[in-house]
Amino acid sequence: MPGTARPFRLISAATNNATVVKSTAGEVWAIWAANISAAIRFLKFYDKATAPNPLVDTPVFVCGVPGNTAGAGGSLPFPRGMAFNIGIGIVVVTGIADTDNTATAANEVAVSIAFL
Repeated sequence: MPGTARPFRLISAATNNATVVKSTAGEVWAIWAANISAAIRFLKFYDKATAPNPLVDTPVFVCGVPGNTAGAGGSLPFPRGMAFNIGIGIVVVTGIADTDNTATAANEVAVSIAFL
């Protein structure tokens, strides 16, 4: 049985929201994200110990967060965890392309991650 997961949360800023969730190897056990924009947004995960740069770093996992001005989103559990060998980094941007760096609006997307 794994250890107890720790919580992480991010409310989008008017940036690409590049953030280090964990600066050493770890595991993601669950993701929840909500979006109040009319358009889809993208939560991208990177296996690195520093804040990702979406212009040059390649995500290892991408989640589309459905859009709806009344709120839309979803959750994704990983019963065996999703391993990151170096660290856990994320961005939240408007485009699906690996190199998309387009900022979201402030307070548009909420992300919660359970990780070890």
